Amino acid sequence: MLRSAIAEGFYAPRIRFGVTLLALALGYFLAARFGLWLAAAMNSSVSAVWPASGLAIAGLVLLGWRYWPAILAGAFFASLIIFPWYVALAIGVGCSLEALAALWLLNRSGGFHAALDRVQDVVKLAFFAAPLACAVSASVGIAALGGTHLLPSNELARGWFMWWMGDMMGCLLVAPALMVWWVHRRQAIHPWTAFEASAILVLMLASVGASVLTGVDQNHYVLFAFLIWAALRFGVPGVTLVTLAAATVGMATAFRPMAGTFTYATLFDMQILLSIIALSGLLVAAALAERKHSEWRLDRLARFDSLTGLANRAAFQEQMERTTAHVQRHGGNVALLYLDLDRFKQINDTLGHQAGDQLLQIMATRIQASVRSEDFVARIGGDEFTVLVVGEHAARAAAAVAQKILQAMAEPLTLLDRDYVMSASIGIGVLRSTSSTIGGTPAMLDDAQELLRHADTAMYRAKQQNCGFLYFNSSMNIASKLQLSLEGGLRRALEQGEFELYYQPKVDAVHQRITGAEALLRWRHPRSGIIQPSHFIPTIEASSLMEPIGLWVLRQACQQIVTWQRDSLPGQRVAVNFSARQFALPNLLLMVDQVLQETGLDAGQLEIEITESTAMTNTRQTLDTLNALKQRGVRLTIDDFGTGYSSLAYLKRFPIDAVKIDRSFIHELGRDGDDAAIVRAIIQLAHGMQMRVIAEGVETAEQRDFLLQHGCDEIQGFLYSAALPPAEYASLLKTGL
Repeated sequence: MLRSAIAEGFYAPRIRFGVTLLALALGYFLAARFGLWLAAAMNSSVSAVWPASGLAIAGLVLLGWRYWPAILAGAFFASLIIFPWYVALAIGVGCSLEALAALWLLNRSGGFHAALDRVQDVVKLAFFAAPLACAVSASVGIAALGGTHLLPSNELARGWFMWWMGDMMGCLLVAPALMVWWVHRRQAIHPWTAFEASAILVLMLASVGASVLTGVDQNHYVLFAFLIWAALRFGVPGVTLVTLAAATVGMATAFRPMAGTFTYATLFDMQILLSIIALSGLLVAAALAERKHSEWRLDRLARFDSLTGLANRAAFQEQMERTTAHVQRHGGNVALLYLDLDRFKQINDTLGHQAGDQLLQIMATRIQASVRSEDFVARIGGDEFTVLVVGEHAARAAAAVAQKILQAMAEPLTLLDRDYVMSASIGIGVLRSTSSTIGGTPAMLDDAQELLRHADTAMYRAKQQNCGFLYFNSSMNIASKLQLSLEGGLRRALEQGEFELYYQPKVDAVHQRITGAEALLRWRHPRSGIIQPSHFIPTIEASSLMEPIGLWVLRQACQQIVTWQRDSLPGQRVAVNFSARQFALPNLLLMVDQVLQETGLDAGQLEIEITESTAMTNTRQTLDTLNALKQRGVRLTIDDFGTGYSSLAYLKRFPIDAVKIDRSFIHELGRDGDDAAIVRAIIQLAHGMQMRVIAEGVETAEQRDFLLQHGCDEIQGFLYSAALPPAEYASLLKTGL
């Protein structure tokens, strides 16, 4: 079986090549014989159109240069009937060289489209490749006839020109028709299109017939009207069909006034007419095709994402509005999947935008492959995708589609020669006629935008719960409105000065004296009083308020230290927490410089704390920013150390002054042997890297004694003091612990 498979793979291509070669040779032979018949009928020696030249060029363009022996064989045997074998061979060589030269010339300078859907392709064929290639054939053929004295010397020039013109007619009439119809051979023809094309041909014949009956000459110029009709309605394929029909009609009507053979002048007039008809039609059709292609490209740019090839936000919006309007008018249901990639920003920042783009393309392909043919997929921005699931059971089908998408995304992928596994969060909103009824209380939908908001809200809830996908329900809507209300309240709090900073002391573990403080944000609400940060900090970090509130905290903390210094209180360091979004701000260094200059605080008294996960988000940017801050004299601390899976290879490169052990390891200290081992290891590791160690969340003397025994440098927690308002903290500085 293996041997037969190998034999089939070896012989099958050669058999196909041989059969095609014979078919092309036979086709050339028949076309040449037809051309010779035309010559005998019209002038006894010269044909107005040499169709074999068009067949030869079209054959090599469509099949490739390897098929030139078919041209040689076909031309040789067609000529052998009339001429001696050596003349027939010379003519065959000339015809082969003509086809090869045309192929070579057509493929110069930007290639060649056999569909002739660009003006440059028509110009290249009609004014460049065909004239030069036909000159080769005419030169070789006339030289063979003149050298053997088969053509008188005084007829050589005229014979060369008529040979060249006949070949040119074949290139302009036959070659375009063969190439264009071969390219479009698999396109289905609508019955109405076939009827209209037939009507053009019938009307054209009727028009020419009327001119014959009335005896009006030169009425063949009416053919241009049909040519333009075909170009506008059917493009290049229609033009080639009408051009061939016009050539046939033109030659047929030329017989009417003649009684006998045609003169060279008559043949030349006919060839000029056919050239004008062919070139006019092809150029108009190609120009129209170019315009349609340009419009198609503009439409695609406007409606499709250039990176993934999926529909973009505008196209999705149109499709969603059409779909939801249809559901609300005619019933049924539609489900919207709103998908967001998890940790995409980390990939983009760590591996670069090129890898991020490659990831988006892979994910887009997987999403497209996971949905049904009737579903609509779009990329609406960044790493966000949407899927419209339609059909009678769209509400139930949405879950299956979401699960299939998540499974596809969980397959490993390779970026920069390393394997990664991605995940996504999907929110599902469902529209059933006029209400969304999946999960919880039915929620009425006013329009497509509300469906989008529902799916978006469900997606964020799915991301928070890390559960893959969730259907929207009314409780999410309530939570979303509360979130918006909270964000509005925070914005008002910043404008009206409702924020305050509290300060929790850091204590030297050995000397039991205060060395500095961590500034902690509080919100004094006019009705609710002091609101703890756990209730509003996540909202700040997820909103556009992060930058202005972060700047306020930094400026207020630095100003407070300067105020205490003026009051002759002990020198203090103030630690300010920077979130991941704040630390990634492009103007972070400028902001720090501005605050230090405005407040007059020495940079060495400012301590910036970033979490371990923040430091590892974009290690290159982190290193650059930390080095720049260190050069200014700012002290740097890694907060929540031990929870962020940091790389020691990077950690030793960061210019860090201290690490702060996460409170989760301190809480069970003395009761959990694992936590104790971790704390000891962190202290030893940090001291080995010349870093100070701070322990936060210390609440008992037992925890303090353990930390002191193992060399912890600073302690922070309720054991010494909770976070205090500025006035109470100043009193603590005066009285001491």
